[in-house]
Amino acid sequence: MSVATPILSVLCLDVDPAWVAKICRDEEISLDIQELPWSPAARARLQDLTLDVIVISESVFRIWQDTVQDVVVRPVIVVAQEVDDGVATAGLRWGALDVVSLHQGARLGARLHGILRGRAGSELLSEALSYLDESLLIARNRSTDGYEVIYRNSACISRMGTLGRAQEDHQLLCLAPGPRTDRRKLDEIRQDMRAGQPVRAELVDYRGDGEMFWTEFSAAPLTTPGYWVVVSRDVTRRREAEENAQRLRELVIRSQKHENTAVLAAGIAHDFNNILTGIVGSAELARMALAPEHSVQKDIETIIQASGRAAELNRELLDFAGPGKGSLESVYLNSMVTTMLIILRSRMQKSIVVRKALRPDVPPIEADPAEIQQVMLNLCLNASEAMAESGGTLSITTDRMDIADDVADMFAYGRPQPGLHAVFEVSDTGCGMEPALVRRIFEPFFSSKEGARGIGLSVVLSIVKAYRGGIDVDTAPGRGTTVRILLPAAPERERRGVEEVRRPRDVRHHTVLFVDDEEMLRSLAQRALEPLGYRVLVAPDGVEGVRIFREHMAEIDLVILDLSMPRKGGEDACKEMQAINARIPVLLCCGYDEASAQEKTRGSRFAGYLAKPFGVSTLIEAVQETMDKAGS
Repeated sequence: MSVATPILSVLCLDVDPAWVAKICRDEEISLDIQELPWSPAARARLQDLTLDVIVISESVFRIWQDTVQDVVVRPVIVVAQEVDDGVATAGLRWGALDVVSLHQGARLGARLHGILRGRAGSELLSEALSYLDESLLIARNRSTDGYEVIYRNSACISRMGTLGRAQEDHQLLCLAPGPRTDRRKLDEIRQDMRAGQPVRAELVDYRGDGEMFWTEFSAAPLTTPGYWVVVSRDVTRRREAEENAQRLRELVIRSQKHENTAVLAAGIAHDFNNILTGIVGSAELARMALAPEHSVQKDIETIIQASGRAAELNRELLDFAGPGKGSLESVYLNSMVTTMLIILRSRMQKSIVVRKALRPDVPPIEADPAEIQQVMLNLCLNASEAMAESGGTLSITTDRMDIADDVADMFAYGRPQPGLHAVFEVSDTGCGMEPALVRRIFEPFFSSKEGARGIGLSVVLSIVKAYRGGIDVDTAPGRGTTVRILLPAAPERERRGVEEVRRPRDVRHHTVLFVDDEEMLRSLAQRALEPLGYRVLVAPDGVEGVRIFREHMAEIDLVILDLSMPRKGGEDACKEMQAINARIPVLLCCGYDEASAQEKTRGSRFAGYLAKPFGVSTLIEAVQETMDKAGS
């Protein structure tokens, strides 16, 4: 590794720079030389701290000597034709480093060498002084256990304060252990030092006034037996930056885990929707085929009801995977709390007291009321379960808050957008939670309660993030838990117009193309629609569906497409069919609500949406409504 050669910066005032350059070359001095004619304006240039030396002619020096002491901040060497005692005395009296003649080049070179060495020494001294910001301490072993401090620099004294003899026996050199100091690491340091081994560690230290900080501690034995030199420096800022970065990494990992599990849940939910649709549809067809008084009707009704409960659970999975935000409307949290408490009281222990503090001017939010109610219920039920054994107080608060951009970064879960927000807060007086548990409460399928599904708070987080809100959790063992939800205030918008009433139309002699990869659903569509007079064509995927549409496009009046299919999905198939016949109405069949389906298929023109799972009556109603719209 090459070392950079030091360069001497020289300013020549009325001195031939070529002569100075030749001397420097002979002396092997690297030079940065500048020439400046003398004038009163040159005084400012003489104050340049980047200069190493000023070489000035005798004639200019005689003019300048009256002001030289006011201006010179760098060494000055006077060059004369001949040097006599008068010139030398005057130059030295007025602050010149030396006076040399034009015939004394070697002397000038020696002086320049000395200036260069002096500059190197000053740089080393400056570097050494910079270390004095760190605590420096020298100590020696006592005859008994412990150390005697024989020198401390000012930084160490400032940090540690005055040490009494009683304190010295309990302090390890410049460490002042306290409540959060790692005692195990401290014992390891002591053992290594007793064995005469150098040590280096980072641990919590305390100043003389009791303030805690992180220190990087190094101790090494000197060549003189029993003596130690110790250096420590405050690394609190670096540790805080590392801890913040680690927290950010953990948040990213948790977010990725949540997203990956959401994708898995979405896939399971969509497949389950297909199965439920087949069960419900087949059960309804069986119910219609049997007489009302048939003994099997009760069993069929049980199947339909059980499928409905399974569909509700499946909707929870879909909400966790990505809330739909369907049926968006202005939601007022205060009214929602009043309604929710009616449901909540029937599911809580009587030993729990509910208190509410509802701010009257909480702004409305734009959301699906069912999802917001689900958020409130999940949080309140979690809080009540934390107090189920010993009872307590459940506090529900609403508020309004303006969020600045820098405040938004403080939320560990979600990042609320800057602006006005509605606040919903739930507090309990339960046992509280350890930090390790808090980090996991929003994880999918995690629960501290045995036998619980662990999906409630995951759904809460998914809904809040979908509305671009934020969640803050404040808890500690023994002092309860407070969960604060922030949701952006709704923008003002125009009222929607009332939809026109459409006339029903005759369904006879109409053809429906039903495209779905589930054979069970294709069969269900035929059995449900054909008895009503519809002709039903079926296809197992988008590719086959487009082919059939090309062959029968003059006959087909409506297309029903599943969103997710092998080879070609519903969105792509719709675009190809509408490229053939732009006026063909297409009904999209999927596991999402209408708002979510529109978001996922932005750019496609669908006449309507049929949410899975659906029964026979729902399918018939959706087909008839879509046909009515197309014919109006």
